Amino acid sequence: MTLPLEGYKVLDISRVLAGPYCCSLLGEVGAEVIKIERPGLGDENRRWGALWNGESLDYLSVNRNKRSLTVDIKRPEGQEIIRRIAAQADVLVENFSGPVLDGLGLGYEQLSAINPRLVYCSISAYGAKGPMKDKPGYDGAVQAFSGHMSMTGEPDGGPVRTGASVVDLGTGITAYGAVMTALMQRTRTGKGQKVTVSLLQTALALMAQHAASFLMHGEEPKRAGAGVSHLAPYGAFRTQDSWVVTGALNEASWQKLCGLLGCEALVDDPRFADGALRVKHRAALDEYFHAAFGKKTSAEWTVIFEEAGVVIAPVNTLRESLNHPQVLANDMVVSVQHATAGEVKLTGAPMSFSSWDIGPRRAPPALAQHTGEILDEYGYTAEQIAAFREQKVV
Repeated sequence: MTLPLEGYKVLDISRVLAGPYCCSLLGEVGAEVIKIERPGLGDENRRWGALWNGESLDYLSVNRNKRSLTVDIKRPEGQEIIRRIAAQADVLVENFSGPVLDGLGLGYEQLSAINPRLVYCSISAYGAKGPMKDKPGYDGAVQAFSGHMSMTGEPDGGPVRTGASVVDLGTGITAYGAVMTALMQRTRTGKGQKVTVSLLQTALALMAQHAASFLMHGEEPKRAGAGVSHLAPYGAFRTQDSWVVTGALNEASWQKLCGLLGCEALVDDPRFADGALRVKHRAALDEYFHAAFGKKTSAEWTVIFEEAGVVIAPVNTLRESLNHPQVLANDMVVSVQHATAGEVKLTGAPMSFSSWDIGPRRAPPALAQHTGEILDEYGYTAEQIAAFREQKVV
């Protein structure tokens, strides 16, 4: 069956994580994505992290389903190439700081004048308005600024960044949803629009209940390690051989949990009579739970809890997670054949559909892999392309 975005053209002028991840998801559901990169250098993400056969896994992880076109957009000839492609594009995604693209004649007002149907998605660090709208930023900085790091880590420790780049990649998913929404609206009006998302807005949206509690009660969330500051018991508990995570979020599950652990006396202990008191006396409660969990292995506790219908999960390593039958059954490990790096294994898309199968349609591109091919498609002659190469426009 035809994928929903087959026939749609996406111009990806973004770098690093959020924008590229958004565009890779658009490609996953059928869009033809052209990634614009700097001649000779490419996306800075190509030089980050571990390599596989000379290619950055940071880059490969968020750039499948694309073709690479290298263009110097600071040159008038390069700007004209972008305008020519944008005139036929359905979506453009960019994450330049401040009004950089406006100054190059590639801003929303300028490109929508030649293509009113264009959905133009701008991704920033701190939002499209306000005194910090032009300030650059990245995942860790915004985790710090938004309050995430103040509530992450052990109670007696310093601020901790979430291990994964959840703000960057979460913003990529937000941008994907926003672009799809704008495309849906375009089917009704025939007109594109500018879409703006930011790392800061994503980070604060992810705060959800923690932000609501502060806004209504003025209560700052506290660091709670593997738990949550306003819920107890809830967290990671040491077993004979490793760790498990579990919790009790209502009275029925509290009583059942105590019974499974052989801690029935805790149900009648006045210190733990309700949820608020259990949070107040969390340290004492955790001592009981650690002692109880230490009597069996993680596997043994998992069988006991699952038979009783109580939520539990082992604290897996990434190796254990990515090799688990449940992960594999949901197509969260996929492979692509890269032009120079060979077979590359990546995580799958975080969604599925009953009407069609999705998966990587193209491997992440080698730098400039499709430059001549794309320019030819957009009407440039072999002589013009050769001249561009000679002049280092592409």
